[in-house]
Amino acid sequence: MKYLPFLNGKYSTAPGLLPMEKATSSFDKLIFQIDEHYDEYISNKNKCRKENIRKYYCEKDAVAETQVSVNHYIVNQLLKEYPEDFSLIENNRHYIFTNHTLKEEIKWNKDWINVESNHYLSLFDALCCQAQEDFAVCQFAGERDCMSSIHLCAPNHWAAEDKIGRTFDVVHAPVPGMEKTLSNYSKMLQVIIQKGPFTRFAWGISTDKRLNHHPVAPKNISDEEWYGRKLGETKNIFIRTERQNLIGFPDVNAFLFTIRTYFYNVNSFTYEEKNALYDAVVSMSQASLEYKGLTGKVEVIKNILLRN
Repeated sequence: MKYLPFLNGKYSTAPGLLPMEKATSSFDKLIFQIDEHYDEYISNKNKCRKENIRKYYCEKDAVAETQVSVNHYIVNQLLKEYPEDFSLIENNRHYIFTNHTLKEEIKWNKDWINVESNHYLSLFDALCCQAQEDFAVCQFAGERDCMSSIHLCAPNHWAAEDKIGRTFDVVHAPVPGMEKTLSNYSKMLQVIIQKGPFTRFAWGISTDKRLNHHPVAPKNISDEEWYGRKLGETKNIFIRTERQNLIGFPDVNAFLFTIRTYFYNVNSFTYEEKNALYDAVVSMSQASLEYKGLTGKVEVIKNILLRN
């Protein structure tokens, strides 16, 4: 299955929320999509932890009740969707969650927030490292929303540190074309909380398949090597698609946001798919091209697509 949101030939920043209950395939009904690339994604999360997990996992103004609800949800969903890969037992007022693929046990007590581990910082941190998705929690306090938890090990040129504690409009202000959505976004977020889960998709063009494109390179890698998006006539290009799920928690006035990244080499595309991609790139505004790292590269993309 390929997720190619550009097939209509137009680039859009509209929310595009699709009720998950209307998904036609069993795979699309899954919150967590575990596949043959599982080890690669978990390895990337371990590399982020080794570098500096606080660069990728941030919390601010997190509400305990929401943390408990989200942790319960992640555990129950993994058990429901992958019963052969995960199991949970309660033992002497403790819970033990086993990842049979990784041969890892996670242990916590009745509070469902802290974890008995020198490796993980919290139960949320531990659970986020069992799935290929990245995670964020949006919390309302009265009428104000904020990003209260972000666990982002596959960032696409943005940093958790810059978004944590921010409101939805501030988080998305740098994205060109979001003005209409941001003008009345609180109503949309309440629909997500009350009516979810929803799925949406975002996409961009990349010159590599590296998951981690944090804006700040690790100490042992140059900025030039780390940045990516250096399009040239001889380079292959990939579509980087994000499948994003939004799951509401009405009881605590919050929602969970998951991001699963996929890569597709344009060499594998059909003639029709390449034409749709080119049309979608041409439809971008100059501001969108700049935001996506494609300024002055439309002709290069065309030549790459024609070459293949």
